[in-house]
Amino acid sequence: MASIFRKRGSDRGNCQSGVLVALLVLGYNGCGCKKYNCFCLKRSWIKERGEIVTKTELIDMLDKYKMGLLSKATDGTIDDKYYIQARNTLLENISIKEQIPKFIKSCRTADEFRRYMQSESGNYAGRRKLITDSINRLIEYIEEHFDEEADPFLQIKQYKRVEQIGSGGFGSVFKYHNDCLDMDFAVKIYSPIFVSSDEQEDGERRFFREAKMLFQLNHMNIVKIYDAGRMAEGPFIRMEYIEGYDLIGLQKKYGALSFENSLKVIRPILNGLEYAHGKGIVHRDLKPSNVVFSTKEKLFKIIDFGVSAFLDTDNNTKLTKTGEAVAGGAFIDPLLQENPKLRDCRSDIYSIGAIWYWLLCGRAPHGGDMKSYLGNAAPHLSDEQMDVVMKCLAGDLEDRYRNCRELLATIS
Repeated sequence: MASIFRKRGSDRGNCQSGVLVALLVLGYNGCGCKKYNCFCLKRSWIKERGEIVTKTELIDMLDKYKMGLLSKATDGTIDDKYYIQARNTLLENISIKEQIPKFIKSCRTADEFRRYMQSESGNYAGRRKLITDSINRLIEYIEEHFDEEADPFLQIKQYKRVEQIGSGGFGSVFKYHNDCLDMDFAVKIYSPIFVSSDEQEDGERRFFREAKMLFQLNHMNIVKIYDAGRMAEGPFIRMEYIEGYDLIGLQKKYGALSFENSLKVIRPILNGLEYAHGKGIVHRDLKPSNVVFSTKEKLFKIIDFGVSAFLDTDNNTKLTKTGEAVAGGAFIDPLLQENPKLRDCRSDIYSIGAIWYWLLCGRAPHGGDMKSYLGNAAPHLSDEQMDVVMKCLAGDLEDRYRNCRELLATIS
């Protein structure tokens, strides 16, 4: 019979980092043995840890493992090492663990399996039926339920998806718990919908290029990035989970802030941005929901740098499936809507000014009366303080602060 050779993994599988799944695929007569019912280890092809199991490969493995079990149960042979490795492979796949037959779960060796089958049935026909029916049920379950790239974290035994903690125009955020580390992580799944599939593919390519840069960011005012990859819904970033609240929660808690208190928010954001800009990374989507306060560390932190990859399209202002604008809005530099490919740190300066304005008066900046509204809503502000905020919001790039360092020097 023809040998079944190991597939080295598709491009789709290779980008799903962090999934540790081993798969053993047995090929007929790959060792050169002449016996049809030979199931020796040396004729099997074993996938290395870190490679991805596809639905087809998993079913393939089960079909061949079933033949080995049938052979052993009817006085044939199966290599004990192969039996153990194949059994461990199945038990390591958390998505099917509960469906695995009892005779695989309870029998650690091939000899234990033979004794188990002898106790279950005194004839070959009964053993064949038990094995065939059990493995076929498992295959049917996989065909119906196994999504080969739905959620790579759920294929790692120590990860549990706890809850959804956020959603927006670019996707959703989920809380995961790692049992081994007893730590929580946040996973942002980016699933923007654009007018054309080509634009979405381009955005994903940029996403993974920029993800490499995000790993360079190591600053106390920027959320730590641990991993990136792809699942069915779209590309994802795994990052530190922050117990706390965003600036929207802060405003609900404290209301409009005084200028002095607003600096306690603006300074750490500027510090984080100055660091990121120094690495060549511009956020371009700063808004109150993208700045969070860690109640444990007592620090403000910036999140969602990765969204920048999806803004380089003329259709970025289209509505997504969540019903929200992908880009634009009162906190985003209006120049980005005119030129989505603009990458200038002064776009983030505009967003700083918009957030600052909102913290001081409770309204996002818009219209032609922004300065007069700010003065009326926050009469405690001096003209100099208002001028600092309004300079951030200047319509022309050249009229804004040149960088975060200049703005930090002004407010210090």
